[in-house]
Amino acid sequence: MQKQISFKAVVPAFIILCCISCSRRAYVASNFDEKTSSHKVVAILPSEMIMTGKQPAQLSKEDIDKIEEEESTQFQMALYNSILNHANTGKYITTINFQDANTTLRLLKENNISVRDSWDKNDQELSKILGVDGLVRMQVRKQRYMSDQASYAINAGRNILNNTRIMSKLPIPVPAQVDKTNDIYASCNLVSDGIGLWNDNYKAVANWNNKPNEIIERITDEFGSNFPYKQKRRR
Repeated sequence: MQKQISFKAVVPAFIILCCISCSRRAYVASNFDEKTSSHKVVAILPSEMIMTGKQPAQLSKEDIDKIEEEESTQFQMALYNSILNHANTGKYITTINFQDANTTLRLLKENNISVRDSWDKNDQELSKILGVDGLVRMQVRKQRYMSDQASYAINAGRNILNNTRIMSKLPIPVPAQVDKTNDIYASCNLVSDGIGLWNDNYKAVANWNNKPNEIIERITDEFGSNFPYKQKRRR
C-alpha cells in the first residue's frame, strides 16, 4: 500500500526547500584550431551516469546499474543526433564527420568493452580502437531528492495554496521549484590525445511530470548547439 502524504506535511516542505539557480560555463582551448587541424572523425561515447541521493527502496543495485547503462546509451544517441542537427545550419558548417553511434557501440562490444567500461577506458586506447581523432564524453549526475509521488503531492499542495487566501498569509514566499524530484548536472567534453579541447556544463531541474526523453533532449540540445568544429560558410 502506498503511503499518503498529508497536506500538513506538504506546507512545511514549501518553506524548507529552495531552488538552486542554474549556471552555465563553457571552455574552448586557446589552441583548438591547431590541435584539431588534422581531425577528420570524432566519436560520441556512451554517457557516464551517476545517481546520488535518495534512491527508490524497491530498486536493487543491479536494477540501478541496468537503468544507468540504458540511460547511458539514450544520452549517447540523443547527443549524436543533436550534434548532427546543429552541424550545418545558418552561417556555419561543421568541418569534421561523426562516427555513427551504433558503429561506436558495435566496435566497443567487439573489443569486449561494455558500456560501463567505456566510461573509464583510456582515451588514447579508445580512440585507436574506434579509429577516430577525438572522443566526446558526457557525464550526467542525478541528485535525487524525493519520490515522484512526493513531488506530485507538493505540486498539488502549491496549486491549492495558490487558489486560496492561505498563500498571502505565509511568512515567506513559496519557492517556485520546491516540488523537484532531481537536480541533473551534465558536462560534455571533447578530448584528443589526452587533452581536453572543449567543455560545456548544464544543470536541469526535474519533477514528477517531466518525461525522461524531454530532459535528455533538453540537455543534449544545449551541448549540440554549442559543439565546436564550426566555420563560417563561404559565400
